[in-house]
Parts: sequence; structure tokens; C-alpha cells
Amino acid sequence: MSSGSTISSYWATIDETSQYADCSGENMGFGYDIFREASDGSPLWVAQAATLKEAEEKLDTLARTVPAKYFIRDAASAKIIGRAGLNESQKMEP
Repeated sequence: MSSGSTISSYWATIDETSQYADCSGENMGFGYDIFREASDGSPLWVAQAATLKEAEEKLDTLARTVPAKYFIRDAASAKIIGRAGLNESQKMEP
């Protein structure tokens, strides 16, 4: 079996009659991942959040209680959408 067919077997199709077909929620339910930046710059996954608001609250709590650099990654777009922690403003950056 080729890797292409293996990968495609993990995807599900949602047709127009599905209750999920017209979902317009944040990033289609993929959520947000929160990472800590290790001393060598590599990311270390620490938490997941369903909504951006929840991710921002977790990021704020982490940055205040466990000093380190953190960032939020939008799982749908794979883009970093917020940062907080050491040597940075404790507020979210766009």
C-alpha cells in the first residue's frame, strides 16, 4: 500500500446532509495548541484548547506561573497566533 492511500484513509468526508456540514466555528474544530519554547528553540507541546479565548487564558496562566516562552499555534492554519513569556510582554501579540 502506498503512503498516499494510507494517509487518505484517515480523512473522512462530510456530505451536505451532515449535521457538521455547515459548522462555522473557530478553525473548523481543530483547536489551538500551546507550546513552550525550549532553551534550544525547539517547541514542546504543553496544552490544547478548543477556542482561541481558552488558549489565551491558558497561555496567560502558564506565562504567569511557570516562567518560560510560550506560543499558541492555530491547528487549522499551522500559524503562530500569540506569544507570551520571558523577555516579552505578558500580553498577547497578534
